[in-house]
Amino acid sequence: MSLPPNWQRYTTDEGKEYYHNAATNKTQWDRPMLPEANSDPLAALSMDSGSTSDVFQYKPTAAELEVPSRPTASLEMTSSNQALDDLFMNSASGAAETVSLKDMPSGQLGSSSAGSSSSQGNIAASAGSSGGFGGFAAGFAAGAAAAAAGATGASGGEATGAEGFGGWMLTLAQSLFDVSTEDIVKRLKLVMPYPPPDSSTAEELRARPDFYGPFWIATTAILFLAATGNFARLLESEHPTKFKADYGLVPIAATMIYGGLLAVPVLARVSLFFTGEEVASIDFKQMVCVCGYAMSPAIPASILCIIPVAFLRWLFVFAGLAVSLYYLRRHLLVDISVQARWLQMTLIASPIVLQVIVFMVYRVHFFSGTRA
Repeated sequence: MSLPPNWQRYTTDEGKEYYHNAATNKTQWDRPMLPEANSDPLAALSMDSGSTSDVFQYKPTAAELEVPSRPTASLEMTSSNQALDDLFMNSASGAAETVSLKDMPSGQLGSSSAGSSSSQGNIAASAGSSGGFGGFAAGFAAGAAAAAAGATGASGGEATGAEGFGGWMLTLAQSLFDVSTEDIVKRLKLVMPYPPPDSSTAEELRARPDFYGPFWIATTAILFLAATGNFARLLESEHPTKFKADYGLVPIAATMIYGGLLAVPVLARVSLFFTGEEVASIDFKQMVCVCGYAMSPAIPASILCIIPVAFLRWLFVFAGLAVSLYYLRRHLLVDISVQARWLQMTLIASPIVLQVIVFMVYRVHFFSGTRA
């Protein structure tokens, strides 16, 4: 027997037949019949009540057709997926067996074009228990938030310690390296005895010492001391083509400068420990900062020492040392005030000895290479 126009027959996985009308977007279990002449037009809107008890059946009344003021549960599919979900989930509690009609039939009743049937089963269960698709979305969001909170709580112990140490390091680095190029240039001008240094810059150096300028000054001084020492040896070599650079000058310069910048505050801290003086009386950051900037005269002195005249080299080295010590006196030594006399002498002598060692070792050792 042929089907009415626009109707197609499909079969479920269990072999049960159902029918779908592509024009009206209807799906039903009963075989549709050809409309008879003089038949009631409302008969096509209903299903045969005697076909099966597993199908939810609905027969509208004339009043409901005239004034559709309340929502009804039907098997009619709409173009909106949201409306279909709400309709299907709200009617699930009153039916003995429900079938998902969310998508167009594709040979398997309830199959989805974008996912598996098991996924839709889970969604339907969640939505049915919470009153629709909106309840499912809320439950999914709550589950995701709980999972994220659980993951955060599981690693909270380790994260707290790491973040605490990292935050402390970041704050310390920001306080010591957060200076601009203009600030460093102003602080370098304090090293020169003439013109007279700016008092506001000197006060800022005491209040906010930095490590950025001293680090680059120390690094530049190491490279210049080693390079100029080798270049001066090359100029004095009797066979320049056979000259070999002494790369051992680099670690010697690095040990003197980097090691001295670390040894001065360590020696001061140990001295305070043995005397019982308060640690707050000495600003160790200012001590490292001033000693680092005091290394800057070694850079121009090393360049001038390339001149192969022994007397001029001694003159340039002593001039650089004098400028360095003058800078130490104005910006560090005058601020040292402790009760113990020997402690005061130690704190004053250690930065001076550092500068003397750097300049003297540079003059005596870095130019003493063989001429052959």
